[in-house]
Amino acid sequence: MKSILTILQLQYDLIEKELIRYQNNPYDADQTHDLRVAIRTLRSLFKFLKRDFAPNTFVDIDKSLSKAAKVFNDLRELDVLIAKSSEFAYNHPEKRTDYRHFFQSFYNKRKKEMLKTLTPTVQKEIITNLAQVKNQLKALDFNEENDWNKYIYQELNRREKKLSQLYDDLDFKDYTRVHRIRKKAKTLRYSATYFIEFAPKKAKKISKKAKKIQYACGNITDAHVNYGLLCNFAAQSNNQNDKKLLLRIAQVQKKVYTN
Repeated sequence: MKSILTILQLQYDLIEKELIRYQNNPYDADQTHDLRVAIRTLRSLFKFLKRDFAPNTFVDIDKSLSKAAKVFNDLRELDVLIAKSSEFAYNHPEKRTDYRHFFQSFYNKRKKEMLKTLTPTVQKEIITNLAQVKNQLKALDFNEENDWNKYIYQELNRREKKLSQLYDDLDFKDYTRVHRIRKKAKTLRYSATYFIEFAPKKAKKISKKAKKIQYACGNITDAHVNYGLLCNFAAQSNNQNDKKLLLRIAQVQKKVYTN
């Protein structure tokens, strides 16, 4: 069985590998996604274990990982928007609709956001934040005499009960709460997945449940973001065909969280 520290170190190593993959091919939306997920996964694991850390240590690590992930937020939002717009175009094959011009505009916006992440200044910030996490990892000392099986089991159980209660009481039109619960579901899902050996039966069941909640909330939060972006782009567009098309897709996205 891997130790807690080994699991954290392996996840950090994956972040470094995914960063290189992104630098090699930033045009690939999957690479942006994989890098962000790698960073957010490690952040979730630290959140799950934070009761065992000194408060300052956790805050420093959490902030560093948060800053590294946020660099790619706008780029990822555009990738999700392009994917949803592509889905709309596929489902509405209309000859008179100038989808090509529409998507050219989107990909131009994506390229601008992508280039922002690749500037020497931004890349240096990412590497600096990750280096701070690496240094903190080196200084961590998990007491192997602790009953980590018990700790993981109890923490999974506690977080599952809290998440289930929040989800059962959730108003899906309350974007702020939906977004918050989505993040809690991610933390629980990633922790159950990576710490599964410490509580096999419990972790497998919880991971599946957390994933379901994460996806349900994710569809709503993505639709909220997409709607806002589409309306903003429509307001900025001088092309009437693009404007109408943007607003059509925006209404489809709005229905996701209003129906």
